[in-house]
Amino acid sequence: MKKQTGLSLVELMVAMVLGLLVVAAVIELFISSRQLYRTQDVKARMQEDGRYAIFHIGEFLSRAGYRGCNSLSTQKAADDDDATSGEAQGGRVMENMLTTDTSYFWSMDEPVSGHESAGNNWAPAKPGDLTDAIPGSDILTIRTVGAAYIPILSQQSDHFDIGANNGLDNCDPGSEPTCSNIVMVSNCEFTTVFQVSNDPSSGDLYYAPNVGTPGNKNEPLEGIYGPNSWVNTIASHSFYIRNNADGMPSLYQKTNDSPVQALLEGVEQMQVSYGVDSNGDLSVDSYENANNVGFWSDVISVRISLVMINLDGTSTDTNLALGDGSYFLDGVEVTPDDGRLRRVYTQTIMLKNRSS
Repeated sequence: MKKQTGLSLVELMVAMVLGLLVVAAVIELFISSRQLYRTQDVKARMQEDGRYAIFHIGEFLSRAGYRGCNSLSTQKAADDDDATSGEAQGGRVMENMLTTDTSYFWSMDEPVSGHESAGNNWAPAKPGDLTDAIPGSDILTIRTVGAAYIPILSQQSDHFDIGANNGLDNCDPGSEPTCSNIVMVSNCEFTTVFQVSNDPSSGDLYYAPNVGTPGNKNEPLEGIYGPNSWVNTIASHSFYIRNNADGMPSLYQKTNDSPVQALLEGVEQMQVSYGVDSNGDLSVDSYENANNVGFWSDVISVRISLVMINLDGTSTDTNLALGDGSYFLDGVEVTPDDGRLRRVYTQTIMLKNRSS
């Protein structure tokens, strides 16, 4: 029997081929696992971001239209007065004492309004303050009270007693141009919007005309607000999509006249439709785009769809889409060809103060 003295060339080549096949299989398994991990990680982030965006906007929608107790029956009738421009419906009117009461951001008679994008145009026309909005994506504006409710302890001849540590900004609009405590005082009889004309840190809240920006009208404050009345901060919030400094599509928020603020990267598109109650039975009769809403006082719900896109830290990250990467938006199938992963998150939110 001959002793084994080594491997022949053929045996060596066969061993090398087998070894290469094993290595190739391991590499393929590694690449597949890594791609699967990246895809699942991006999906998880997109889901988390989409839920956060919907939740954030929903928080404002849940407070839209609040005007004190018995909100719906009184404000709807009052709004119908304006909508019909004729016979009064007997509603409690919200007095807006700001000098800018008819401007876009302070038109508090419309708690919700929007702008439908058609290419580079929006209908109704968007205000000039909302610059760099991405064409093809809608704009949603919500005018609402803040989350804090401040009880009025007593009403004096020229001010309200609300106590110190009340949550308002401690500043004086008479000497600080950026100081702008806009509030709504309300009870079951009256509702008034105005700018606080003093530093409220003392616990007193004054109303005076022509102090600060935008300032109040040169008219007396109407209404009686005793211990069963409340103070809320009030503001206008606009949400829309634009590119950030890195060229990534992002969700932005503009509050009142303050500079626009980036909320979330990776939001490629926002589509909004509005549930319209055309017969006053507190149920949605149809969902309309902003350009088809007759009276904003008839809107009782809002449906928001956000298209989230994978960015993964770079605007050039591709090759994460599964198949052709198609998705459905407003019942229409969209098939991009850039290799990115996209997901659509949709939620319908009822306006509590308009629908119950």
